[in-house]
Amino acid sequence: MYENTLSCKICGGDIQADAENIGSICLGCGAESMLPKTDIKKINRITYLRNTMNFAAAEKIADELILTDPEDSETHWQKLLCEYGIQYVLKGGKRFPVCRKNVTALPAITENESYKRALHYATQEMQAAYIGMTDALAEAVTVSNNVFSQDKKYDIFVLTREDATNDSDLDGDRLNLRFTENLGFNVFYIPESLKDMDEIEKAAQIAYAIENSRIMVAGFKNIADCCDGYLCYAVNGFAAQLSDEEKHLFPVLNGDNLSFQQLPEALVWMDCAFDSTDSEFMREISDTVEKILKPEEAAVVPDAIVTATAANKENLIKRAYMFLEDGEFETADTYFDKILDIDIEESRAYIGKLLAECKLKSEDEIPDLPQTITDDKNYIKALRFATPELKAHYEALNGAIVDRIEGEKKRISAERERLAAERAEKEAIESARRARQEKEERKAQYKRRKEPLKRTLDEVRSELNKTFLTPKRKAELKEQEAVLEKNIKELDMLFPDIWD
Repeated sequence: MYENTLSCKICGGDIQADAENIGSICLGCGAESMLPKTDIKKINRITYLRNTMNFAAAEKIADELILTDPEDSETHWQKLLCEYGIQYVLKGGKRFPVCRKNVTALPAITENESYKRALHYATQEMQAAYIGMTDALAEAVTVSNNVFSQDKKYDIFVLTREDATNDSDLDGDRLNLRFTENLGFNVFYIPESLKDMDEIEKAAQIAYAIENSRIMVAGFKNIADCCDGYLCYAVNGFAAQLSDEEKHLFPVLNGDNLSFQQLPEALVWMDCAFDSTDSEFMREISDTVEKILKPEEAAVVPDAIVTATAANKENLIKRAYMFLEDGEFETADTYFDKILDIDIEESRAYIGKLLAECKLKSEDEIPDLPQTITDDKNYIKALRFATPELKAHYEALNGAIVDRIEGEKKRISAERERLAAERAEKEAIESARRARQEKEERKAQYKRRKEPLKRTLDEVRSELNKTFLTPKRKAELKEQEAVLEKNIKELDMLFPDIWD
């Protein structure tokens, strides 16, 4: 059954009302809240929308609630957070606010009308709580304003998850390298552009880049990406600027995991989208972007390629491979495409395109690839059109990758076995040490318990050896001796493991 309980405005967690049922404390982050007089479900909806960076929709609900009850302090505070695009992020076990909007046109936090009304209608305890949060909010706004005061433009925003790294986002990394190193564009790409920045400045820089990039290339790998609040926020923010004809938004999807219709709503209306699994993907998106940012250069095609015929195909293949050797992968890829225009069954051109896309300077580097090329579209076509000799050569290259990977697996397996053996040996030594220690401790325990019994027994026997004893006393001592001997025997049976 649904419970109509308030969610924390900072972390979204459960909160517990105080004894008077006026204020509340979050069980997750400890933040204080005023129990609103208005609809709690709508207050919770505002919190959810704000935490997923849908600030406009959240602020609209806040305005509706204020019309219903203009004296509810929590609603005014929620509206304040929406107006300044405030989201609370978790870092190092603590949550702190970041500013996700350009708020240079807004007054300082303490001068904002929503701030003043929240304090005016709040209880004395909540006033103190609001004031306690003000410094952190003001810092986030100050950092944002400083970022938005810079005069910097980006050619391309390569959109990826906010926590992406070069290793976790291979498509984004390839695009970044293609746009920067091969085409010379100014690119905003989180793993490269936001190094060594704290979370507050990162959020501000992202908001700035959304507003000041000419092209956004938005990558989506799976359904989870399509539901990600940050990715949708960035796409929606950029899409809102598309009335400017200089702005362009290009979705990139992984066709193996997604269909075009599953993309966020702002993207399904785009005229142009790219499939990152397509073998022509990198060339097609490069050409598209270059036509927009360098129209005069994109229109120029080398005469040697335009007039190429079967007669000079061999020379063009040599030139293309020379471009590979020089690390000019983009130019080499263009040459290989034009060679295929001459002869679509030229297997060497397909292998060349594979080298260009993998940024390899020669076939000798293929065995060092991190995975096999069996499923690569260019490799499959190269095998299809190769002569028997070339086919055997290409299969040997892929086989070298397999051998290297298998060798690496065996090396890792052997290393794991060695480490496991070392660990087992150490554990055995430690187990023996513990056993010896336990044995010594039990010996000491046995000694502590036996010594007083033995001492008493010796005393009894010593008295029994005396000449003048009454029969009664002698009987008592004999009985005591028997009990002591029995107790010592039972004690020996309790410690059978201490004898060597």
